[in-house]
Amino acid sequence: MANKLIEITDLRKQFGSDEVITKVLHGVSFTVNEGEYMAIMGPSGSGKSTLMHIIGFLDRLTTGSYLYNGLDVTKFSDNKLASIRNSEVGFVFQQFNLLSNTTVFDNVKLPLLYSEKKNKDELVKQAIAAVDLEHRTNYISNKLSGGEKQRVAIARAIVNQPKIIFADEPTGNLDSKAGTKIMEIFEALHQEGKTIMLVTHEQDTANHAGRILSIRDGLIASDIMVEKRRLASEAVLQK
Repeated sequence: MANKLIEITDLRKQFGSDEVITKVLHGVSFTVNEGEYMAIMGPSGSGKSTLMHIIGFLDRLTTGSYLYNGLDVTKFSDNKLASIRNSEVGFVFQQFNLLSNTTVFDNVKLPLLYSEKKNKDELVKQAIAAVDLEHRTNYISNKLSGGEKQRVAIARAIVNQPKIIFADEPTGNLDSKAGTKIMEIFEALHQEGKTIMLVTHEQDTANHAGRILSIRDGLIASDIMVEKRRLASEAVLQK
């Protein structure tokens, strides 16, 4: 039986003060099992990125329940949330968020500065190898292409060997070739047993996941299991 990693029940989120309140999520409930690959889809303003920020420990819910590995996240202190973000979670964003005048190696090593892990340099090398960028290890990040920058961002996200990877529109700024490479990397990470949660508005990107959760107007519009398109099969069809 699969282990429940995330359990969300009647999650609601609103912003603002008593005078002006904006309600974004209106009662969202779902479960994510360890090792699952889920895509969260929805139009702009649907609440999908807000949802990811909450389940990724970057924001707090307004009301509802969030259990992570059976523990009540609403009772976690800010320090506890920061510790989980650094040790158990990896983030990949559309804008890369790299230090522009810093080498690939040092960008990837950044999360390890607050880690007690040993052999940090070896972990960095392994993460860079996982995204096929060994030949760019000592390059300054602002000299890289967009696709290479996103691969560095993925290496940075996995260097701490997290349980779960959150990716918010990771192919949004990339051309189709670079985007395909990024999705191949996510597929490989999933095959290694990583739990992956991907926010996207692109159906082709979402189709790489095994499950698609659609958000509309702050509510779940659909939650379906899909037959994943194997990347190897796609490559054959494209030849």
